[in-house]
This record gives sequence, C-alpha cells and structure tokens, in this order.
Amino acid sequence: MSAVPKPLESARERLKRADENIQQLNREITDFLAPAPVIVLDADVVARKPIITDRDRKTFEELKEFLNNSSVPPRFSVLAGEIIHHLRSSFDHVAWQLSSTDLQAKSPYQIEFPVSLKEPKPCAIKKDKISRYCRKVEGIARPSALVRIDSLQPYRRPNPSRHPLWLIHDLDRIDKHRELVLAVYIMQLNITANAQIRGFGEQMPWEVKPRNVRLVGPPTVDMQAKMSVQVTLGEFSGRDDQPLIPTLQNFLRFTNDAIESFAGEFA
Repeated sequence: MSAVPKPLESARERLKRADENIQQLNREITDFLAPAPVIVLDADVVARKPIITDRDRKTFEELKEFLNNSSVPPRFSVLAGEIIHHLRSSFDHVAWQLSSTDLQAKSPYQIEFPVSLKEPKPCAIKKDKISRYCRKVEGIARPSALVRIDSLQPYRRPNPSRHPLWLIHDLDRIDKHRELVLAVYIMQLNITANAQIRGFGEQMPWEVKPRNVRLVGPPTVDMQAKMSVQVTLGEFSGRDDQPLIPTLQNFLRFTNDAIESFAGEFA
C-alpha cells in the first residue's frame, strides 16, 4: 500500500528539480561563454563618456568574431523549457490538492491553477455559465484559498503581462504547444564607480565618527563600464530583456514563495 503524499510535497519536489536544472544550465552557459571576450572601459567622469583605447577596439572585434562564429546550443532552450514546466506544474499540484475528492474523481482534467490577465466575471450559479476561471477552482471550498489564488493573479498588477506568474504560464504554453525560440545573445552593461574624498578631522579613540571634518580638494571618482555577452530566450525580448539564469532564478523564488503561502491551508 503506497503512502499518501503530504500536502505540497509534490510541488516542493518539482521546485527542487527546477533548482537543480537551473544550476546545471548555469554551469553549461558559463562554460559556453567562457571564450567570449569581456570589454572593460574606463570612463571620463568629466566628459561622462567611456575612454576607448586601441586595445578596446581590438576586443570589440574579437567579440564580434565570437558572436558571428558561435551559435547558442538548442539544449539551452530545452533545459529552460523543463525548468519553466516544473514551475507551472507546481501551481497545478496545489490546485489539485486544494480541490475536493469528488471533483478529482468526476472531472480530473478540469482542475488547474487559473492564470488571468483580466479580472474574471463573478462565478454564476448556473453550470453552463461558469467562467473558465471559476471552473478551474470549482472544487476548492476554502474561502481563504480562493482569496489567496485571486491575490496571485497577474491582472492585479499594474503590468499584468510582465507578472512572473503570467510569464511562467505563457512560456510553458509556448514550450508545450510550439517551441521556445532558440536562446539568443544580449549585451549586459555593468557600471561601477568609486569615490574618494580627502579631509581632516578630530577623533578620539573612543569616538566612532570624527569631529570638525574639513574637506581638502574636490572628490575623485573612478568609473568603469563592463560589457559582456549573455544568453536569454527570444520570448523575453520586449518583456524581460535580462540574462536567462537570473530570470529563471527570480521565477523560482516567486514560485517557491507562492507555493509556501498555501501551507496554512492544509494545517
């Protein structure tokens, strides 16, 4: 006789697997991008522009050659699709566990965690007029669970199409019914600045901060711009033009927090 799984256990296992896949994908992307040159530019603070040397121009040419002669492995898209599917499925597992055993037996394919860009219409009494949203949660009796599901809906955010739940849902549909667009390159720019201010002051050994501080000369600021090539998915273009791994990690954190928020429903 098999043991009955604990509430949220299957969802948590899917999230563990998603985390393992993200780490694996991160290692593979890091190895793949290792030969790609990284451009580091010093910046002229006064002129507010980078200082480009002959060496920097050579690095630019090397980077262009790397981009022209290498293609992102399709495997990256496959792994990303698996990760996203684990995240989306974990929501459906929660909806299933919250639903009544009667509905699980009668309409198992009806149960699903709803995801809506628009506010759904109020659930009607007549069976044939129940909205798709309401039909998916018809077997959930606890009002607190229904409120929690509604609070996670993308339509409740200022920009629903960029909400993590919608992105996870939409990318999973694309991966299942079409295909994830091959991972593509993007350029990431990181700017760092260090400022130094010289001054004199009075400070006794037991004091935390100096007193009577007098500045000497203007502050000096060193700025540096670092450009590197990163990998993302074509579907992120125009929605989340960020590197693939940080985006997937953000999706995982959001999903984990959302799933754990339902723990009290099974207490």
